[in-house]
Amino acid sequence: MTDIDYGLWAHGYNGYTRLAGGPEQLGAVIAPLREAYRATGEIPEWAGVDLLRGWAFLLVRAHRHGGGWRPLPEEFPEIVAIAEAVDRHRAATDDDRPLRLR
Repeated sequence: MTDIDYGLWAHGYNGYTRLAGGPEQLGAVIAPLREAYRATGEIPEWAGVDLLRGWAFLLVRAHRHGGGWRPLPEEFPEIVAIAEAVDRHRAATDDDRPLRLR
């Protein structure tokens, strides 16, 4: 999945309007998902498409506000796992998937 523009894909979903009102609120919504990933190294099966897209959005915003000096997948390698989980998710639509996976 190296030819995916993860930043473009993640910015295509506004987690602030779809899930929570701002970065702190979105971080709180996504926290259980991130904690489960940190503990196991895997995306939890219970994660829905909107939570996954919101998590990707939060990462790309953090990357941008942090200066974006390194490539997004290098700074936040979980973005690759998130994109793959969205692609596999039975409720995902073509609009949810990263462009290369369509």
